[in-house]
Amino acid sequence: MKTKFLFLLILIAFILSGCVSKRSILLTNNELDNINIQSKITGIEIIDSRENVTDRKIRIPTLSLPGQKDKVSPILTDEQKQMITNQIQSYFSNNGENIFVKCEIIKACKEFTAYAFHEREYVQIDTKISLLDTNKNVIKYCTSSAFLEAKSMDATYDSIDLMYIEALKSSIYKCFEKLK
Repeated sequence: MKTKFLFLLILIAFILSGCVSKRSILLTNNELDNINIQSKITGIEIIDSRENVTDRKIRIPTLSLPGQKDKVSPILTDEQKQMITNQIQSYFSNNGENIFVKCEIIKACKEFTAYAFHEREYVQIDTKISLLDTNKNVIKYCTSSAFLEAKSMDATYDSIDLMYIEALKSSIYKCFEKLK
């Protein structure tokens, strides 16, 4: 009887720890420094250079078995493009020299994998940010990568979608942190 009770307590703790870790990942503010580049944006171009993009939603089974997995590189939505544009604009003072910003999405994917005692959600975003002068000559550029991983008893579409957005924001932020 004690063994069953102990097993139940361990199982509950394991389940709850996965939920807590997912929440802490999604609630963490990764923008630690305020970025204020003394330039004026003349334009922003967002380029998705991935070849394997799809409009297919990642498959997360209701009841998973060990070994089940899926990986997708979702199409960049209009809302995500607007979010990127707003984020980039927030880093500039609108005073100083004119700058054109090119944001290239090199890699952006969502992955799901089922294991015996947990499910893994993983997202990775690789970006390249280029700052160009009025003649479209590159002044500076930077590449950055951001990934998030969560292991829990139950992966969800909402959590992997939120992780994807957070990784996208973080990857862009990391580039501008290096460029400032």
